[in-house]
Amino acid sequence: MKGRTLLVVSIIFGVALVCGYLVAANANLLPEVASTRGDLMQRLFNSLLGAATVVFVLVEGLLVYSVIRFRRRAGDGGEGVAVHGNTALEVFWTAIPALLVVVIAVYSFRVLSASEAETEKPMVVEVIGRQFSWEFRYPEQGLTSSDLHLPVSEPVRFEITSEDVIHSFWVPNFLAKRDATPGQVSEFAVTPSEIGVFPVRCAELCGPGHAAMVSQVIVETPEEFDAWVERMASLPGDSTEAGRLLFGRYGCTGCHVLADAGANGLIGPSLEGIGTRAGETVPGLDADAYLRQSILEPNVHLIPTYLENIMPADFATRIPPHELDLLVTYLAGR
Repeated sequence: MKGRTLLVVSIIFGVALVCGYLVAANANLLPEVASTRGDLMQRLFNSLLGAATVVFVLVEGLLVYSVIRFRRRAGDGGEGVAVHGNTALEVFWTAIPALLVVVIAVYSFRVLSASEAETEKPMVVEVIGRQFSWEFRYPEQGLTSSDLHLPVSEPVRFEITSEDVIHSFWVPNFLAKRDATPGQVSEFAVTPSEIGVFPVRCAELCGPGHAAMVSQVIVETPEEFDAWVERMASLPGDSTEAGRLLFGRYGCTGCHVLADAGANGLIGPSLEGIGTRAGETVPGLDADAYLRQSILEPNVHLIPTYLENIMPADFATRIPPHELDLLVTYLAGR
């Protein structure tokens, strides 16, 4: 009878292990995967989760079995049997976990190597983090954008750095993240596999505006990407359209509120009606002069309750004079 009971328990236990592995290995716990790198990472994650589930069920199952099987019976007041140990069992439960760790290490290394492998000519995108916005530069196309545009199925190499504090460039749907460190350039390769719009986040606490340091990845067809490059290469003839484009290109949307530009940032002051208010703020400065100085020297006319050194102070070198004129004209008309 005891042998039959042990057989039944073993069968139930084995079924539980198999079911636990299958459920965990096929669990959909990660964001929608939108890159070939993400596919590799998802398989690795599910495999590790499956292995961890088997170990958990095995260990907890043996604990439960031991508690039930070897519990003190009613009326038994004696001492337990002294057990010296079992060398074979100790070797077994040391060797199996060690082997499992080696297998996981080899598998993880192979996945990492495959995910970091580059093609001969990937498109290079320079990612610059600053409090509290992302800037994406396309050296081959000669463009800069506050949104990340990528052609689907074409390999990309990100070169990531920061201009102030440590940030972390994270695209959840690519299952990829890399720190942006001042004075250093880190890289990773990715090939987008799904068309769509996906979030970009900063995964490193970087200051009071950390939660607002967001952008988006727009993965599109190669034809749509080429059309976007063409639009970005030349500013619209209409000054309002050009100013609105520049407002987004230089990351102003990440910190300010301006409905006309679709901006709802909370880090800097609202720019609604700024053209009217700016001309009344500082005696002797009209709206254009006030806006121009506020862009080039952001700490000069600091509004109370807002912190110093949050707005980038290098726009004088980053914004060409004709683009600055268009941006000031656009804001003065709001």
